[in-house]
Amino acid sequence: MQRETFKSILLSVLVLASVAMTWNIWFYKTDYQNYKGPSESVKQVAIAESREASDVIRPYLILRHTGGLTSGQTENSEIMKAYRLIQNASFIHAYPIFSRKNIPARDGLTSYEIIFPAPLTQETLKKVFQFDQNDLSLPNNVRMDRLEVYPSLLKGRPLVAVFRTQDGTARFYAVINRINVDDLQQVLTNRNWIPYSRQDLMKKRVYLPAVQTKLSGIMTYYEDIPISSFIPALFNDPNNVFYNRGETAYSDGTRQLEKTGNILQYVNPGISSGSQGETDPILHSFDFINNFKGWTDDYMYDGITSSVRNQQDEVVFRMRLGDHLVYNTEYYPNPYLTTMELIWKNGELSNLYRTLLNLNPIDEQGTVSLDSGEEMLQKLRAASVPVNEIQDMDIGYRLTRPQQGNGHYLVLTPDWFYKMDNRWYSATDATIPLNVKNEKRNLQ
Repeated sequence: MQRETFKSILLSVLVLASVAMTWNIWFYKTDYQNYKGPSESVKQVAIAESREASDVIRPYLILRHTGGLTSGQTENSEIMKAYRLIQNASFIHAYPIFSRKNIPARDGLTSYEIIFPAPLTQETLKKVFQFDQNDLSLPNNVRMDRLEVYPSLLKGRPLVAVFRTQDGTARFYAVINRINVDDLQQVLTNRNWIPYSRQDLMKKRVYLPAVQTKLSGIMTYYEDIPISSFIPALFNDPNNVFYNRGETAYSDGTRQLEKTGNILQYVNPGISSGSQGETDPILHSFDFINNFKGWTDDYMYDGITSSVRNQQDEVVFRMRLGDHLVYNTEYYPNPYLTTMELIWKNGELSNLYRTLLNLNPIDEQGTVSLDSGEEMLQKLRAASVPVNEIQDMDIGYRLTRPQQGNGHYLVLTPDWFYKMDNRWYSATDATIPLNVKNEKRNLQ
């Protein structure tokens, strides 16, 4: 009898264990926080600082639509106040939008819109905002880069947020709890709203200043981050890494780490074709950099490119100073002078390119008056730039590579930038021949 009782107890334990393991398999979720990166090293690495996701994945522009007029501002402190307020809200009852008829009607004339530099995946949206529903019932390839908030005419007159893709297409909306439009008006106390105009570029709707923008240049002191600091974060066994060429190139026989000028280049060619499971590339990249505290300057998430066929994702984080992003338009490898770019294949880090510059702004250098967005587009057309192929436009700072003999000082110059074929160009450079012609005509 005791033997039968023991067998029954043992069978019950085995059944419970089987149920528990099945549950874990069904509801397994990747733990991004415990991801250690290529090295899987337990050694703690600290290049600079760690960050919160919303400090890096954040909007760069806030707009106020009133009737048929649009005004906006890029002041980071104002944008972040509105962003934090919306983050503290609760998004409930998310509904897909199939046509204009599904978009909730407005109660009033005023709405606020925040726009991110690049599209966000659904997992990233859930990370930076509080959704009560885990499943937004949207295809995985649908990515939003903006949301518009306004009081609606739905039952109870709730505040709603309409999420849109880069071309302005509304894909879903959610009801917002815990805040109202008066809360937004109270936190947005800065009166420096300027007129903005809408421009429809190649597959993207942008809003550009409708008036001139005055911006000061910035003088900055810079330091070079030692490339050897990244070895523990990028190699399985840091003790099995050898170097050559004067300590500017490192390898463990498979992976390669090299310094070219002020750029770090890392290549991992030994990735198997087998998939390691789906992971969100934006969060994956953020957590990877966070794990070794790789945030030197102020960085913003600025781009994602995915290839389903190659199971490859590329994520970009761009340096930011004050209220504007920083660009470098020189040829390879200098485009990486102001960015960190990570390429993932089958969920494993294949390539990493990043700047080794750590900037410390010192002083402002004069004031530059930049044309309105429409004026700059007209100049680009006159300079024979194919405007219909422009993917994006932005005002930012131009950073050129350090020159020997100039010490450790750089000057960042305000400029207009435009994006074509996934590469950023200086609008000033593109319109120089036009400017020279105008000067000669004036002299005559």
